[in-house]
Amino acid sequence: MKDRNNIIRGLCRLLPGIMLMLIWVSPDLHAQQDPVFNQYMNNLLTVQPAYAGMSGYVNASALSRIQWVGFDGAPVTTTITINGPLKKYNIGVGFSLINDKAGPVKQLGVYADYSFRILIDNDQYVSFGIKGGFNRYEALLTELGVHDPNDPVTAFDINKKYLPNFGVGMMWHSDNFFLGLSCPKIFTNKINSDSGATVYMEVRNFYGMGGFVFDVADNVKFKPTFLARWSQNTPAIVDLSANLLFFERVWVGATYRLQNSYGLLFQAFVNKSLKLGYAYDLTTFQPAQFNAGTHEFLVSYDFPYKKRRYCRFTPRYF
Repeated sequence: MKDRNNIIRGLCRLLPGIMLMLIWVSPDLHAQQDPVFNQYMNNLLTVQPAYAGMSGYVNASALSRIQWVGFDGAPVTTTITINGPLKKYNIGVGFSLINDKAGPVKQLGVYADYSFRILIDNDQYVSFGIKGGFNRYEALLTELGVHDPNDPVTAFDINKKYLPNFGVGMMWHSDNFFLGLSCPKIFTNKINSDSGATVYMEVRNFYGMGGFVFDVADNVKFKPTFLARWSQNTPAIVDLSANLLFFERVWVGATYRLQNSYGLLFQAFVNKSLKLGYAYDLTTFQPAQFNAGTHEFLVSYDFPYKKRRYCRFTPRYF
């Protein structure tokens, strides 16, 4: 048992070091491309493969974000995730689909996830995950209105380029808390125009995440969470959320994205399996005067799992 715990501690120290090394050796990066959500806890699988199967339920979720309503060409993003534990419970598998449209650019990400977890205490686990798949990228650049019609970057459309990738992650979790690190895309794929100019490059985004839930009154629980994302040469994105759960049925909360936006969210369990959610936010920067905010819609379903009583993973709070 001591040898196993020593190995786990070594792995826990090793993976953050690997991620820091990847940051150090990364080439110049110029944009953050992964979509952001206010209800990020409900599609965490898209950025954290170690999350697969963590809840002990087989869960299917769909989350749609309609951003900056009224702003021409504003992003619209939909994610569909399915994940659950395998029979032995120390293994989880998942699938995520990410469809993103912003102006002339369309992206479709398709990824499969695999995780395994090890018990390190009576109620604490360390999970390690890997994801693999591809991103299909297309851009109708010739439809853009540009000042220089001879610009080689916008002279041709990009038609359905497939960019394979993989990512890694780890989480430390129990019934009432979790902490994690991940890098969902390690390859920095490029798309070049016929002239050789780089028109698109995938970047390495690194994520830190965590949450905690505890009782504050009878039938009331409080859950603060955070999701941080960073990469070279771009500002970090940090989401902070605070939620209250009433009678195990209704979530009410607020979110704040540093120097970006603030909003409210509401989620309700229709029954023990079905959860519906809605979130709304407003930007804090100048374009706020040109849009009517951002809407998010969530549908989540936990399929009954007959042997759930044998599983000691985090409950549906996360």
